[in-house]
Parts: sequence; C-alpha cells; structure tokens
Amino acid sequence: MLKISEDELKKRELSILLEAKKFCKNKHLKYYLAGGTLLGAIRHKGFIPWDDDIDICMPRKDYEYFVKNFFCDKKKLEIRSNLLNNLDAPFTKIVDLNTIIDYQYDESEANKHLWIDIFPVDGLPENLREVEKIYDNCNFYRKILMLSNAKLGEGTTIFRKYSKYILKPLAKLYGGKRCVEKIESIARQNQYSNSEYVGVVTWGLLGTGQRMLKSEFEKSVEVEFEGYKFAAFSCWDSYLKGMYGDYMKLPPKEQRKTHNMIVYLRNK
Repeated sequence: MLKISEDELKKRELSILLEAKKFCKNKHLKYYLAGGTLLGAIRHKGFIPWDDDIDICMPRKDYEYFVKNFFCDKKKLEIRSNLLNNLDAPFTKIVDLNTIIDYQYDESEANKHLWIDIFPVDGLPENLREVEKIYDNCNFYRKILMLSNAKLGEGTTIFRKYSKYILKPLAKLYGGKRCVEKIESIARQNQYSNSEYVGVVTWGLLGTGQRMLKSEFEKSVEVEFEGYKFAAFSCWDSYLKGMYGDYMKLPPKEQRKTHNMIVYLRNK
C-alpha cells in the first residue's frame, strides 16, 4: 500500500463531498457545511490548515432519505450508518474503500477508511436547561461509545493510556450499539417539524452553542470551500460564535489537533 500525503488526503475527502453535494442537488435535499468544515470555509475558504476531515449536516428527514438512497457509481464509495446496520455510531459516514487508515487512538471499523461525516439535525426545546440536559445525556453515552472503540496502549496522557485497560472492557460490556440507540432516542425526543430550535444532537460535542433558530437554519447561503461553492445555513455567524467564541482568532498551537491518522491507498 502507498502512504498518501495530507494534500492528497484532503483532495479525496473533497471529492466525496462533491459527490454528496451532487446527490443532494439532484434530489432537492438540504445539506450544510458544519463544525470545523464550516469554520474552515469562513476563516480559510477551505480546510483549517491542521484539520483533516469534513463534516456536513442535514435536517433529519433529508438525512434519512440521503442515507437510504445515496449512490455513486463513479468512485468506490460506500455509505455507512446505524440506520443501515453497518456502523455503530449515531451519524453517517461516506467512506472511500480505496483507502486504509492507521488511526492512533481508535480501532473501530468506522475509522478504517477515509471518510466524510454526515450528522442529522433534530429539534431542540426552547428552555436552555432542557437543552443542556439533552446534550449532557448524549455526552454520557458518547463517552462510553468512544471508550468501547478506543485503542489500548494509546492516550494523550499516562492516565488516559492506562485507564483504558480498565474502562474499555466495561464500555464493551455495556455495548456500543446500545449507546447508539440511547443517543438516537434522546435526539428524537423533540421532532424537527414541531420545533422552533434545532441543532446537531447525536454528536453535539460543543453543546448548547450549536442550537439555532430553525427559521434561520433553513435559509441557505453559499460559502467557498477549496475553490467550490457549498451551502451553509444563514445563521453561521452566531453558530460559530456559540461553538468557538472569537472564531476568526487562531487557537494556540497546542490546541491545533488532527485525527492522528496515517492514510494508505490500496494497490490497484
């Protein structure tokens, strides 16, 4: 297998994103750049220099249609989702089967191939305390899920490295699939169609700052990313402030983290 460069890695991810965009356009589905990808589009007009993945989000109804119907015959791509019973995660990945990943901290099948992530957007209540409770509950199960997939002998600190030998067996005993079902159940408590506020709930790593008014979320604007135009929600400024604070300011070098992965291209 041939190790590929960071630039080639990003080009392959971008090509997956372009296929997803094409499908959404053909099927009249709403999609938006999200998380660090949206931040990269606004601040860098492309990838954050030290970032190495792509995130998009979709309203729950569009998301579920996308998962069940996405097809691309030009590249060796595969869609993986808990909705298809081929991914233990409360979101979806489109993976490039021509690639193999050596991931430092994770050994799950979900991260064996280069990917882009797709997150469902669900309804959220008006009361912020209720919103906090929803994200806290999801975070509890998310931590168990991540521990169940953790690679033993790896960690950013000595404590994390060795505590996995105790915590991972307990997490696996509880079960990754059960964690995903719990997270999905929490996320679906507030229906998108009946909610004034919405957000990524299943993998809302930064909590309540991600909540948006649905009326603003559903208004689409175009942003530039790596020389192409993609959709973003109209409230991108308040969303990025809620997640990152002064998002135009670069973080300290010690906070500029990648996924610590090495990507290989399969031999033809």
